[in-house]
Amino acid sequence: MKLRKSIIAIAAATLAISAGAQTVAHDNYFGVSFGGGLNTMLYKPANGQQQVGAGFDAALYYGRFFNKTVGLGVGLNYSWANAYATYNWNEVTPGLIHASNPNIDYTLTTGFQDFVERQNVGVLSIPVEVLFRKAFNRSALIGGVGLSVDFPIHGAYYAKGGSYKTSGMFPSLGNYAVEDMPEHGFSTYNTTQNAKFNNRAKVGASVIGDLGVRVALNDNWGMYFGIYAGYGFTNLLAEAKADEMIMVNPTNSAQIDYRGTFDSNQAAKANLLKAGVKIAIDFGWPAVDKKALEAERIAREQFVADSIANEQRIAAEIAAREKAEAERIAREKAEAERIAAEKAAAEKAEAERIAAEKAFIQRVEAISVHFDVEGAKLNIPEAEKAVVDELCEKMKADKSIKIVITGHTDNYGDPRQNLEFYGIRRAESLRDYMVKQGVDVNQIRCASKGQTEPIAPNNTREGRAQNRRAVIRFE
Repeated sequence: MKLRKSIIAIAAATLAISAGAQTVAHDNYFGVSFGGGLNTMLYKPANGQQQVGAGFDAALYYGRFFNKTVGLGVGLNYSWANAYATYNWNEVTPGLIHASNPNIDYTLTTGFQDFVERQNVGVLSIPVEVLFRKAFNRSALIGGVGLSVDFPIHGAYYAKGGSYKTSGMFPSLGNYAVEDMPEHGFSTYNTTQNAKFNNRAKVGASVIGDLGVRVALNDNWGMYFGIYAGYGFTNLLAEAKADEMIMVNPTNSAQIDYRGTFDSNQAAKANLLKAGVKIAIDFGWPAVDKKALEAERIAREQFVADSIANEQRIAAEIAAREKAEAERIAREKAEAERIAAEKAAAEKAEAERIAAEKAFIQRVEAISVHFDVEGAKLNIPEAEKAVVDELCEKMKADKSIKIVITGHTDNYGDPRQNLEFYGIRRAESLRDYMVKQGVDVNQIRCASKGQTEPIAPNNTREGRAQNRRAVIRFE
C-alpha cells in the first residue's frame, strides 16, 4: 500500500508523454518514444509470494501548446509488463472419481514446491495529459500530468521453475494414500506449463506522467530524455475466479488444465505499475507569425554580434590563462624532478643499508665457536672473533637486537647430560664473553640442542670436534 501511494505521488508530479521545446517554442510537435524499467503488476496471491518485474513502453504522441508554457498532449502507447509469483503450498481437490472404478471417489492433493510463475501482459493505452514547459536556449524542461485508458490485449503465464506433486487420498478404502504412481496420474511434474492470460476483458485507467529535458537538434527536430511513471488505479482483472491453479479432470487425474494466477482463485485484483527511463525523438513546428519571425531574425543577428565580441574577449582570457598554466606546469615539473631525485637517492641508501644488514646477519649466523671434549672454553678463530666483536658493538648501540646462542655436543657421554649441561654451558660461555664486551645480558638467550643436531659424523675425532660448538641466531 505504501508503494502504491508513493507511485501515485510520483505520477502526480511527472508526465507520460514527452513534450518539445526548441530555440523557438513550437506550437505543435509529433514524435515517437521508447522507455523501460519497472513495468509490472501489483497483486496479492492467496497462497504465494509476488515479485515485480521489468518491461518496456513504446508510444506515438502529438502535443499542442497554447502558449509558451501550457499545452495538451494525446497519444497511443503500448506497454509490456511482467510479474512473478512463487508458490509453496498444497492445493486440495475433493470429490474426484477414480478413472478405472467410478464407484470410488478420492481427494487429490497438488503440492507446489518452489513453483515460480511469470505473468506478462501487453496493454494498449490512450493517454491524455496537460503539458507544462520551461524553455531555455536550445533545451526545455518538460513536465505534466494526465490519465490514460488501458486496453489489455494479450497475456500469458509461464512456469519458470520448481515442481508440483500430485497424490490421492481414498476415504472409502480407509484413507488409503496413493502417490508416485504415474500410470494413475500421481507423480511429480516439472514446471514446463504455459497458458494464455484470459482474465483480461476489463478496460482500466491509470494516472501517468513523466519529467525530463528536450534538447533541440535543429529548428525542428529534438531529442527527449526523462523518466516516466504510471499507476493503474482500476483492477486489471475482469472478474474473480473460483477455479484452482491446477484443474484436474474429475474422472482422469492425468488430464491437467493449468489456469495460472489471474485465471484461478489465487488473485482477485491486479493493478498496473510502471516507472523507468525513456528517450524520444520528435518533430516540432511553430505557427506562422511574420512579426515574430522578423523580431527573431533581428534578435539572432544581435546575438551573433554579441557572441563574436564575447568570443574575442574569452579568447584573450584563455590565452592569458594558458600562459600562466604553462608556467605553473613547468615549475611543478622541476619540483617533481627534484623530489624524484631525492627519493631515488634515499631509496638507494636504504637498499644498501638493508643489504649490509642482511650480509652481516649471514656472517654472524655462519660462525661456530668450538670447544674441547667436556669443556666450555672458547676457541674462536680471529676472523670469527672479529664478527662476534662487531656484533657486540651493534648490540650495545641498539638494545632492540635480540639473539639466541645454542650449544651443541658430540655423542660422547650421556645424551641427557649433553643436552641439559654441556650444551647450555657452551652457550653461556659465549654469552659471558659478549657480556664482558658490554652487551646487556637481557639481549641474549641461551639454549641447548645437545647431540641432536650434528653437522659432521661422530665416528671420527675431527667430526666430533666440529659438533662441539655454539652458534648464534637472531630472534
